[in-house]
This record gives sequence, structure tokens and C-alpha cells, in this order.
Amino acid sequence: MNQIFSFKRFGMLFKKHTVENYRSYAMMLFVLVGIMTAVIGLVNYRAFEPMNMKLQIAFFIGFFIASGGIFTSNIFNNLGDKRKTIASLTLPASSFEKFLVGWIYSFVFFQIIFIAVYYAIVYTVIQLGHWPAGTAPILDVFSTENKFYTTFVIYAFLHGIVIYGAIFFKKMHFIKTAFSFFIVLMLVWFINDWVLELMTGQAISHNPPFTGMAFPYNVTAKSSDYANIDVNPYPFNWILTLFGALGVLFWFAAYFRLKEKKV
Repeated sequence: MNQIFSFKRFGMLFKKHTVENYRSYAMMLFVLVGIMTAVIGLVNYRAFEPMNMKLQIAFFIGFFIASGGIFTSNIFNNLGDKRKTIASLTLPASSFEKFLVGWIYSFVFFQIIFIAVYYAIVYTVIQLGHWPAGTAPILDVFSTENKFYTTFVIYAFLHGIVIYGAIFFKKMHFIKTAFSFFIVLMLVWFINDWVLELMTGQAISHNPPFTGMAFPYNVTAKSSDYANIDVNPYPFNWILTLFGALGVLFWFAAYFRLKEKKV
């Protein structure tokens, strides 16, 4: 077990990683705070009403996914430099400990800090605004009523993909990972339409996977009717579980990819 994980060795590795990277992480944090403050502040500067819930959700998800992806893609950037790669891989620590340090910073710490930053900025903007209608309720990301936990499950899935790409690719990790992801997504989308056409016998197009389907019928030169079939809550929960499981599988794949580099 000591060859895989040791608390003492992990603590030393964690401290070393923190000392070597805290300046760059602090700079990334300042950039994130600056961009979020500028965008959220400017959007609400001339608004005639408080920031509504839809806008708050859009800001949270947009900045959360984008900044999390960029940060995660750089968590193993030392593997892109030959000299740093040799130093990193020959460091007397197990591959699991090295992966765990990157995982904790990019998944656990990032989410905690991002949520704190988001609430600080949104609360400040709402309190400083002088709207005739008064203030607005602030988004509760921990509420189960609005199923906002879906965002964190999707983030776990995307985090798994990005951290795998951070280890797999040597340069331009985020760009190459994003490009590969969208190529696969378009392929899955095309296969989804093709399978739905086989099942229904109808012309299917532009139906995102796992979201139900819509197709025209009684098509004439002047008009056509549309049938909409939604996903009921039970399959949706299974689909969400599937995305969470895929995220975990990508974490395992990333770990073994890092382990292969050591070999």
C-alpha cells in the first residue's frame, strides 16, 4: 500500500505543488475575479430590474464550465515540457499521489473557490444596485428543488474528459481536448438521429442525444405538424447517473495514462 499511497509522502508532494504553483494559481484567480466582476457588473450596470434567476444561472454555468475547463487543462502542464516531465515523473512519489494532487486542486478546491467568488460578486452587485423593484433572491446552488446538482454532475463528467486530455496531449491541452470532444459529440449526435429514424420511420434531425425528440408529420407544401416526445424524470435520472459514472471512468483513465507515462 505504501507504494501506492503514503500520507507523509502525499503531504510533502502536496506542499511542493502548492509552493511551486501558488503564484500562478493566484494570478488565475485574480483574472477570473476581474472578468466575472466586469461582465456581471456591466450587464447589470444599466439594468432596470434586479438580476433575475435565469441570468444568475447563466452566469454561474457559463463561468463555471469555462474557467473550470481552462484551469483543469493546465493542471499537468509540466508534462508538456521535456525537462519538467522528466523531473515530475522521476519524483519519488507514486502516480496515484501525483494524480490526486492535481485532482484535488482542479476538482475540489476549484469548485469551493469558484462558488465563494461567484456568491461574493453576485451578492455585491445585487446589493449595490438601486432598482425600483428592490433586490432579487440569490441563486441557491445547493438546493435540490431546482435540480441544480445536475450542473455539478455534468462538471464532473467534463472534468474527467479535460483532465484526461491534460495528461494525454503534450501541447495546447484545452484546445485539443475541446476539439476532440466536439468531434465526438457531433458523431454521437449524428448516430442519435440515425437510430431515431430507424425506430420511428420518420425524418429526424437536430435532436440532441438524451433529450427526447421532435419530428414533423403531415408535411405539406404550406404547413406541417410536429410531434414532441420528452424524456420522463426516471430515464433522466439514469442518464445523469450515466454521466457521473463516465466522469469517474475518465478519472481512472487519466490516472492510468499518467501511470503509463512513468513507465
